[in-house]
Amino acid sequence: MSLFDSVKQSVHKTYTTAHNSLTATLKESKFLQEGVLTPAEFVAAGDLLVYKCPTWSWAAGDPTKLVDYLPESKQFLITRNVPCSDRYDLGDSGLADTITDDDWCVTPETAVVGEDFVPEMDTGVELEEDKDEAHEDEEDSGDIPDMEEFDDDDNILEVDPAAAIETEDSVIRTRTYDISITYDKYYQTPRVWLFGYSESQQPLSAEEIFMDISADHAKKTVTLDPHPHLGVPYAYIHPCKHAHVMKKLIERIVDAGKEPRVDHYLLLFLKFLSVVIPTISYDNTFEIGI
Repeated sequence: MSLFDSVKQSVHKTYTTAHNSLTATLKESKFLQEGVLTPAEFVAAGDLLVYKCPTWSWAAGDPTKLVDYLPESKQFLITRNVPCSDRYDLGDSGLADTITDDDWCVTPETAVVGEDFVPEMDTGVELEEDKDEAHEDEEDSGDIPDMEEFDDDDNILEVDPAAAIETEDSVIRTRTYDISITYDKYYQTPRVWLFGYSESQQPLSAEEIFMDISADHAKKTVTLDPHPHLGVPYAYIHPCKHAHVMKKLIERIVDAGKEPRVDHYLLLFLKFLSVVIPTISYDNTFEIGI
């Protein structure tokens, strides 16, 4: 990070800290109009995320760093030991050709040229050909023999003792990340924090973390700062564009004749976040049904 960028970040941090201490917390919902959340809506969206994906959980963090606009036991969300087996590489990842929208990049498969970027979502609709294949599988199941027809004594497999021993060398080691989501009072959106570990479970340096972040965002929309509830340095994804992208997603849902649900906010949010951290394999496979 350049000296200019460092100074600019420091000034902005000072301003937002002063703003947060003097400004009241958002109370009236502006989810549909602006793509932002109240603290109560953040909690509702977090509750649904934890329900849909149990790898996520609520945490309280340092008792001295509690914020009064969130429940003490629900200060932030966290998922731990998320695997990251590959480094971000434009040559190998298939992400070389990208389309950008206000500092967010996506592959051509997830955007339409000439339109604002909104990542495609899994609608949860089962295709007719999938139904046909499933029907054929059901018909073929009649050919599967009944296990009770087999003589247990004739079907005992001898286990190779050498094959049964799991050696240390057979364990695949990979980088892992702890990912947490806090509520940003200034931007009124989620803020994502990353803490990485090496294959030997040692904390990653800043440069190593940037290797796992999209080249279009590393050192640009991703910077380092102490975690607001844990106090240790984390990489965080700057939330200045989050409301803009979420508003576009909400508009797409409305255009499709659906009614956006505020408790789905974090499910949608994690879908588009994958363009920033494409090699960190957190769970964003849940169906949203839009």
